Amino acid sequence: MAELFNWFTRARDAYFAQPRVLFEATTLGLALLVGLLVMPALIYVAGSNTLQPYDGGGLFALYSDFLKGFFTLRPSCWIVAAGPFVFLSLVRLFRLILRKL
Repeated sequence: MAELFNWFTRARDAYFAQPRVLFEATTLGLALLVGLLVMPALIYVAGSNTLQPYDGGGLFALYSDFLKGFFTLRPSCWIVAAGPFVFLSLVRLFRLILRKL
């Protein structure tokens, strides 16, 4: 178990030690990856539990429709994909403002 935390600590330290531009690019890439892979699954689970099952099929049908919309520039798909980065940016902005107070 200690090896897992040691690996995580080294990865975290390497991530925060990157030059500013590389750090921001990595953060953007990770946030977009979460927006493209994790967010549709969370939307599917939340929608299935509160509303009804997805009309087009299951989870993979939702991914298919989401990626089609993403590449055909549907605003709703881009909002979902950019959501984690926007949320992270707002958290960082508010943290900066609170530090200045």
